Amino acid sequence: MKKTTDIRSSVLAGLTARKTGAESPPPISRRESAYIASFGRNLNDGLKDQIAHLEAERQGGFVVLKLDPKQIRPSAFANRDPRSLEDGDPELATLAADIATRGQLEPIRVRPAAAGADYEYEIVYGHRRHAACLVLDARTEGGWPVLALLDAHATDVRDHVLKMYAENAARKDLSAYETGAMFGNWLKEAIFANQSELGEAVSLSQGTVAKYLAVAQLPDVVVNAFGDPRAISLRWSEQLAAALKARGGAVLEQARRLATSEPRALPDEVLRSLLVAGQNPATRPGAVRTETIKLRGRTLYKIAPRGNGIQISFGGKLDPKIAKAAQEEVKDALTRFLAKRLKEQGE
Repeated sequence: MKKTTDIRSSVLAGLTARKTGAESPPPISRRESAYIASFGRNLNDGLKDQIAHLEAERQGGFVVLKLDPKQIRPSAFANRDPRSLEDGDPELATLAADIATRGQLEPIRVRPAAAGADYEYEIVYGHRRHAACLVLDARTEGGWPVLALLDAHATDVRDHVLKMYAENAARKDLSAYETGAMFGNWLKEAIFANQSELGEAVSLSQGTVAKYLAVAQLPDVVVNAFGDPRAISLRWSEQLAAALKARGGAVLEQARRLATSEPRALPDEVLRSLLVAGQNPATRPGAVRTETIKLRGRTLYKIAPRGNGIQISFGGKLDPKIAKAAQEEVKDALTRFLAKRLKEQGE
């Protein structure tokens, strides 16, 4: 070991002397010359290994790049509602302000764009962070780069969408509507063969997947009634589906009224209103109950409260003359009854 150290010292001393113009040392020996050659080879091999390691990291998506956000496009399978990526969205504004203050703490993940595309990268996940950086880029002189991991392995579509789903689940959860629309798109594009296979991939039961799909498949007029579909809760899907099945026309009509009402009702108020519209009037809480009076199986009349009064309708087979006489009797009886009660109250 000492001999190697002496050779290294001798070599370095000789190189230093030549560089500084000092008196030339004795010629380099054969052993010293061999050491220099070995040192150069080791240095070159080390640089090659380091370059190969960095390239492997880059290909594996571990190298953080600073990219122009304008050269990045959303994924074709983007699962965020477009409103959550607009400059006016309050939550996006909060995220942009946070990135402007503290920096982008977590990079997005991108993959190379397809050949012939007019942009360089496509987002694998991180659509909200990318949108926030676009906002900052437009407001900052000189632009605002987005930090990104290059994921060259995300060329497989299933790998792509599952990474996006996992990242969203770990951060700001998607709404039920966004999740349902995402699942529906996966099935439409045949990324998964059926709901069961999809549910297994995302660790959800087939029943839960069906609920998410039901939210995204609600009629447009019902979705519009809520104003923002992200406000629709997953647990509402079965209730709304039942209401539509029971009295679809009434529910849709009520939804149209709610969609144009001002001020707009809150989401839970919209839900209650749609569910009431979907109920049979006779079964609604506090609903008006019509009482049918029969004699020997024959309907004599029906009576029901109506606001501050009553409504009486005679059976269809009742003789009109009898019905007319009955009306007079009812009127006389009602007059006597009310007159007596008013007198008792001193009026």
